[in-house]
Amino acid sequence: MEAVDCSRSFRSAWTFTRGLTRDLLTVMSTDDLLFVPGPRLGPLWKQFRHVGRVQECYMEALTTKKINFTPEGKSYDRGPQKEWLDDYLDRLDKGLFELMRDVDWTSEVDWFDEKVNLFEHLMRMESHETLHHGQWIVYLRLLEKPFPESWAAWGL
Repeated sequence: MEAVDCSRSFRSAWTFTRGLTRDLLTVMSTDDLLFVPGPRLGPLWKQFRHVGRVQECYMEALTTKKINFTPEGKSYDRGPQKEWLDDYLDRLDKGLFELMRDVDWTSEVDWFDEKVNLFEHLMRMESHETLHHGQWIVYLRLLEKPFPESWAAWGL
């Protein structure tokens, strides 16, 4: 796949997926974000923080060429307010698209001794966020909250 096709394809997939994430965040109250569905499960707001922190790991790997999942050194240090979380995700997306302008799409990222091209690397990030969409469906069903219109894409 040509570099421009990789960039366009990923950007399209990411814009859709992250758009759903941010749409869901907009319908949450602080009480919703503090909701914990059961033992050994964190509050909903930490799910949104988590996808941002993971995105930071993927972004770092665009430069280092090695994936390293660690919460240390990540930039979100605030609480459960949706405005703060949304600003965090927005800032990360702007940074991601800026990084993508200068990447060499033929380069590879070391994924625990497996080499993957940049497109595959970024699509793994998109897949990770989609996995969380499934988890968030459970949270919202337990909260008995309606889904934003955009979530009709998942049949909701």
